[in-house]
Amino acid sequence: MFLAGKKSKVLNSKIAEKLECPSCKKMNSTKISILGFYKHLLQIPFLNAGKSGVSNCNNCKTSFALSEMPDLIKLAYFELKEITKTPVWFYLGLIVIKTLVLVKIFSKYF
Repeated sequence: MFLAGKKSKVLNSKIAEKLECPSCKKMNSTKISILGFYKHLLQIPFLNAGKSGVSNCNNCKTSFALSEMPDLIKLAYFELKEITKTPVWFYLGLIVIKTLVLVKIFSKYF
């Protein structure tokens, strides 16, 4: 087991309407996914490490990373990324540590 590392989680995905796959030219078969990355310590998430994306064709199984996406698919990716929120649990470790510190500080006064 690794003490610290980086993991990813699919935050949001949808099938892009009115877009065709660049490989097989089939309409409405491209699935765009937003991946959220977080850093963890002892499997407890501590920090958000950003978002990235990938698109997959359900028909021909072609996959494109963000840097390889055609412009129309990239535009749909950025629209989906804008509405995708970072989950609060990505910061769970920091929240627990801050709560413990505050409890320790205020326990002197009560």
